[in-house]
Amino acid sequence: MKLITKPLIIAISLLAGLAAARISGAIWKGATGEQPPNVTNPDAQQREKIGKVLAFAVISGATASVIQAVTKRWTQNMVEKKRTP
Repeated sequence: MKLITKPLIIAISLLAGLAAARISGAIWKGATGEQPPNVTNPDAQQREKIGKVLAFAVISGATASVIQAVTKRWTQNMVEKKRTP
């Protein structure tokens, strides 16, 4: 059972990380109407003022933390349900 559970948890965590990146980018674009100043968009990162870059870092970090916590709790509950008969 552990052999299947660990890769599944890793895959879910990776998908959650990708979802967090997309969600934070969508939040930024919806709020500002501009592309997010992140690592995948270095031109925007260099053009923007440091305040905007810092604001995006806070938004994306908070989004990632929440999604990570929810994902960990969900996978932990899933593992515990599998263990109980």
